[in-house]
Amino acid sequence: MDKQQEFAERSARLAAALTALALLAGSGTAFAEEAPESVSEEVPQKVQQEQGEHVEQLPAVVVTGTATPRTEARTAAAVGVVDALMLKSGRPQINLAETLNSVPGVDVRDRQNSAQDLQIQIRGYGARSTFGVRGIQIRADGVPLTAPDGQGAVSNLLIGSLDRIEVLRGPMAYQYGNSSGGVIAAYSAAPPDKLGGEVTFSGGNNGSWREALAIGGRAADQKLGYRLDLERYDTDGYRDHSEAQRNVGSLNARYDLGGGQQLRVLAGALWGGDAQDPLGLTRQQFEQNPKQVAAVAETYNTRKNTDDWRAAMGYSGPWSPNADWDMIVYGSGRRIEQFLSIPKAAQASPARAGGVVDLNRSGVGFDARSNWRLGDLSLSAGLQYQLADERRRGYENFVGDTLGVRGALRRDEGNDLYNFDQYLFAEYALSERWRLSGAVRHSQVSFKSKDDYIREGNPDDSGSTDFSATLPVASLAFEQAEGRLFYLSAGIGFETPTFNELSYRSDAEGGLNLDLDASRSRSVELGVKQQLGSRGLLTVAVFNIDADDEIVPAATIDGRASFQNAGTTRRRGAELGLTFSLPAELRLQVAANHLDAKFTEAYSYSNGNSTVMVADGTPIPGVASNSVYTELSWHRGRPGWAGTLEARYSDEVPVNDIASDSAPSYTVVNASIAYRLLTSRGDVEAFLRVYNLFDQRYAGSVIVNDSNGRYFEPAPDRGFHIGATWRWGS
Repeated sequence: MDKQQEFAERSARLAAALTALALLAGSGTAFAEEAPESVSEEVPQKVQQEQGEHVEQLPAVVVTGTATPRTEARTAAAVGVVDALMLKSGRPQINLAETLNSVPGVDVRDRQNSAQDLQIQIRGYGARSTFGVRGIQIRADGVPLTAPDGQGAVSNLLIGSLDRIEVLRGPMAYQYGNSSGGVIAAYSAAPPDKLGGEVTFSGGNNGSWREALAIGGRAADQKLGYRLDLERYDTDGYRDHSEAQRNVGSLNARYDLGGGQQLRVLAGALWGGDAQDPLGLTRQQFEQNPKQVAAVAETYNTRKNTDDWRAAMGYSGPWSPNADWDMIVYGSGRRIEQFLSIPKAAQASPARAGGVVDLNRSGVGFDARSNWRLGDLSLSAGLQYQLADERRRGYENFVGDTLGVRGALRRDEGNDLYNFDQYLFAEYALSERWRLSGAVRHSQVSFKSKDDYIREGNPDDSGSTDFSATLPVASLAFEQAEGRLFYLSAGIGFETPTFNELSYRSDAEGGLNLDLDASRSRSVELGVKQQLGSRGLLTVAVFNIDADDEIVPAATIDGRASFQNAGTTRRRGAELGLTFSLPAELRLQVAANHLDAKFTEAYSYSNGNSTVMVADGTPIPGVASNSVYTELSWHRGRPGWAGTLEARYSDEVPVNDIASDSAPSYTVVNASIAYRLLTSRGDVEAFLRVYNLFDQRYAGSVIVNDSNGRYFEPAPDRGFHIGATWRWGS
């Protein structure tokens, strides 16, 4: 079946599905309206009247980084919340690039490459990542999606299943241990009170299709609540050689044990995750034709297949009138097969690891803490242990003259990595207006590798190394008046190398790069939060981050990068956030960022046969100095019409450590319109979203320090996504 025929059949299927949903919704059989989503069963975030004619929006409650849940306006830290309405209303729910840029200090860049995941930065942390997310903690319902070495992924988060996402920035994030330049914490929607569900069909240009089903309810005399979400996504991709597909599922079950005790069962999985990798483009290729693909991507058929799962069981409940427990145990697994474009000739040396990555990783862990409320003092103390055991193999990406296939074995090793952390968080009300918060965490991260591929010219490369740090943070808050909060916070953080960064030495010899140390940072932040009556919230934060031993490139040999420590860096910046309700049912949201990120000590590294000198004062690559996100929305989440108009501006982005080239600055505008119809059979919400309204040509992200000069990952031209959701029951 050719692509035109397939597109026509899928379009017909989508049209039929949308028509069926409209007929079902309008046929007149009585079902209850959708239950409101909430931050948790204990703290409702939104209260809706049954008629659906009015929505009372209550302040979101923040639990990330606080001993006691507080609203965003009263949290003495830089924190942002993206609620369920923003995550879902009028959006296709494909990835977090749709919404997370609305949080100050956060920069999410869509690579348009499902083989490499999103590029996510928080105050410049994570900018150098060429795949996945690093330097930032990712969590889902308390389960880490970040490995002990700081490497994580968000592709297995099912957006449709979420109630909210909290983003913690600044010194208070360091209480989460290794690689906590920021924290992205996702929380699942609570199970509904009655049997109900929703089904979604949507599609767009570039052959993009999404189908989703959610169902939930109550059982066991209302003590057991459950919600199951499933999703299928396919796309032909904006660029050549960028097709992708995935299946994602999640389960959230809660059992009421009585007496305030609750048992939670959580699970998530991604399977059938197949994605072609178009690689980056040189500047000439990007300007010539942004849809094209690097020739070696097709020559070696670069691609990635991923399966991923996690499962957890949690318990929470009181053990005295003023104290409670919160514990969670979890297991996870990840399998990756990835075909790279490393040339056949570059694999001639016996020490080379080939051009096919075969990774199988399994993990277990627990996080247990106890919370006390002692008058004006709140305390939390806990332990976290996380173990990852992996089998990593490498193969040649050719057999004879046939390229892009799995060939002979070239690497075989067993790797273990774990972290064991102890932490304490305290909050004390010094007076009615003054509040002191602090935390200390001791973190130990250990790496061990056993080499099982020992051949002539490739000796035993087994080795091990450890990193540890004690990380204090503190915050002083002053509530000058009702709705006005000033705070000052400071802390020390650290970031270990990932196992991938430890795997290659700059001298091209085998074994772990044991000379590579962890980067350590010191951060200070001053912030103010002002509630604007009942209409909104204004937040401003200024910060300074000094880091020692920044992890940077050391050499690139035959397509493999090695890393070193590069002295000192500095990140200084300011962030502004505004949410404000305007007349005529309008709502304005603004997130503005300024970040001056630079190396404050010169260093050098080898790139092939040349030496690259990085001068003092050179900007850190991958970071935009200024960016602004603005959104104007109308009637969001209410019956009838709704619409959004959003614009995002980004400064130019340096592509390498010497800032020899940059991705150009851009302004991109997106718009959406939706109509929600409440009927006796539930409700239907249909939407149309238009991307890049003015057809701007720009690079959506960059591949930092790409050794082949293929830095640029183009963003799509003008496009659309259309769909509908039918909700029933509950």
